[in-house]
Amino acid sequence: MLEVSTLYLLLAMLGFVLLAIIVVHHHNCSDQIRHKRNEVRSLANRLAAKNTVYEEQVTELKAQLEKLDDEIDILEQRLQP
Repeated sequence: MLEVSTLYLLLAMLGFVLLAIIVVHHHNCSDQIRHKRNEVRSLANRLAAKNTVYEEQVTELKAQLEKLDDEIDILEQRLQP
């Protein structure tokens, strides 16, 4: 049988190993969270840029639609006697 001091030493070593495992796991999770956060931020920026482009295109299309409506009205007025 092992002496009491040897058992305490083994328990202390086991505690340090478990603490090291927990610290490494925590750092790994923190790195993954930071990576995902940066990935989400990057995607949000790209989507915002695309949204701006689409809004500009919608504005241009609305202006073209108004022009066409005006031209249709003018043509309809010409056709009416």
